[in-house]
Formats: sequence, C-alpha cells, structure tokens
Amino acid sequence: MYYKKYSGLIGLVIIFFLIMLSLPFQYRIEKSYDNFDIIEQSLLVSSSSLKKMSLGYDAFVADIYWIRALQYFTNTKDYYGKSEQLYKYFDIITDLDPKFVNAYRFGGSFLAEKSPIGLSEIELGIKLFDKGRRNNPENHRIVLDEAFVYFIYTKDYEKASELFNEASEIVSSENRKASLKGMAALALSKAGNIELSKKIWTYIYKTSTNESRKKFALGNIKELRTMEIENKLTQDLNRYYSDKGFFPENIDALLEYSNFSTIPEDTIGSEFIILENNTVRNKKLADNNYKYALGLLNARIYRYRRLYDRFPKSLEELRSFVEQGPLIDFPEHPYGKDYEYDATTGKIK
Repeated sequence: MYYKKYSGLIGLVIIFFLIMLSLPFQYRIEKSYDNFDIIEQSLLVSSSSLKKMSLGYDAFVADIYWIRALQYFTNTKDYYGKSEQLYKYFDIITDLDPKFVNAYRFGGSFLAEKSPIGLSEIELGIKLFDKGRRNNPENHRIVLDEAFVYFIYTKDYEKASELFNEASEIVSSENRKASLKGMAALALSKAGNIELSKKIWTYIYKTSTNESRKKFALGNIKELRTMEIENKLTQDLNRYYSDKGFFPENIDALLEYSNFSTIPEDTIGSEFIILENNTVRNKKLADNNYKYALGLLNARIYRYRRLYDRFPKSLEELRSFVEQGPLIDFPEHPYGKDYEYDATTGKIK
C-alpha cells in the first residue's frame, strides 16, 4: 500500500532530479557552441551505462541527447572530419530510445548527404538507417530516406527499388502504394532490369482505379516494351555482322534476318532505325529522350550563367556542373553522337 501510495510521487521526484541534472549540460552547450567537446564527452559514457543511470527513463535521457544534437548542429560547423563520433552519438540516442524515428532520419541523412549539406559518409548513414528499419519495421519514412540514398548517391538502383517496394508494403494508402511502386519500377529501369520494371507497371495498371494513373502506367509499359525490342534488335544486328561481315543497309534488311517478321504493335511507335554506333533505336523514343536532354542541359547552362556570369567554357565543364547536383546524370546523346555545344552562345545543337 505504502509503495502504491508514494510510487507516483517518487517518479516525479526522479524526473525533477534528471531535469536538474541536465541543466549544467545545457549551460555547457551554450558555452561550447564553437567546439565539439560536449559531444565528445557524451561519448565517454556507453549507452548501456546510460540505461542504468537513467533509472528506466531511457526516452527522457535520449531527448536530452537529442536537444544537445540539435543545438550543436544549429550553432557550429566544426563537425566535418568527425563523422565517426557523430555516428556514435546518434547510435547512443537510438540505443536509449529505439523508436526515436527523427534521430535515425536526421542522423542518417546528415551522414550520407554530400558536402556541404552533409558529411558524405554514405556507409555510416546507411548503417543508421538499417538500424532504424530493424527497430521500426512499421515506419515507411526511414525506408524511403535510405532508398533515396541508394538512388541518388550510390546509384545502386536494384537496392533502391527493393527499398521502395518495402516502403510500398508498409503504407496503407493505395495512392501512396502505387506511387512507391512506380519509384521501384523507375529504379529498376535505370538498373537495366526492364522485365521486372514492366511487371511492376503492369501491376499498377491492373490494380489502379485512377484512370490517369492507369494511362501513365500503360505509357511506361509501352516504353519498356520498346526498349526490350531495341535491345533484341541490337543483338540481332551484332549477330548479322558476325555472320555476314558487314552491317545491313536498313532496318528492313535486319528484320528479314531477325526473328521479328514485323515490329510488334505494343510499342510507343513502329519506326526503328540503325544508328551510326551500330545500335538499334526507336525513333520516337529517341526523339523524346533528345528533347528531355536538351531541356535539361539548357536549363543547367542557364543556371551556370546565373551563378558564374558566364557560359561553361566547354561541354566537359558543363558535364562536371550537371553531375554535381543530386538526382541528375549527364544525359547521353540518344542517337549515339556527341552534343554540339557553342560556348559563345551557350547553346546545344
């Protein structure tokens, strides 16, 4: 009876004691904005020891560490070169409170993001995301954050697709599920896995009740089918050369040699052409890709001029500028040629 009567009071006393205990730390943070001491000293105590010292109030102590982290990152820039310590700091926070989702998301993203936004420590960021996924299997946001790291920075599109699919299985909204599966399909197509990408878009097409989404999915299915035929005809082209010692004069001569008697109708267009680099491309798909490439490159040229008050001096300088940004690769010429760039006018022909 006595214990039950006073247990609530005892708990309040402990909380008050912990708050008072944290005040000196907060004071030291205010006095230490320009150095790493407060973080380093926190690492001297292991998470297991902190659990014992917290008397069961693990989440409360994790909150104190989290406040330290936010104040530190807001007020200093001396964390570069200290990625291992910062990882350990977030590791302690998430040991104390395994359900602290924001710690995984902020810590993982900051570690993995490229400088100057982050520390460019992709492996450490992924390690923290993996821990978050294990401890919070119901949270799709941690999965998505990690998926974008693979998609943007490591270019591991197969792994990114796996994670987008994983996130799609967690969300309850059918619209959100379809969007995430679309991201998985996009990643697979960038990885060259056309068949699996096509299966995902087919699933979206068959299960979606939204007509615009069904139309979009069908367009992607046709585009992927077109790419499959491009690859198959390019293989036939190489086999033609191996057998005859020369290339065919046109696509009709290749079709006579190929297993295709005619081009299948389930493509975005029926006109295929043989390029100078001895590959086969669909003209409509190549034209669409060329328009996209020109739009992207001209937009980057305009941005370059705004930043540096001049045009890029060469195509290589433009390439370097484009590839500095996330999510964007320098687009290869859809017709297998080199872009013609005029550094005087800043135009690509």
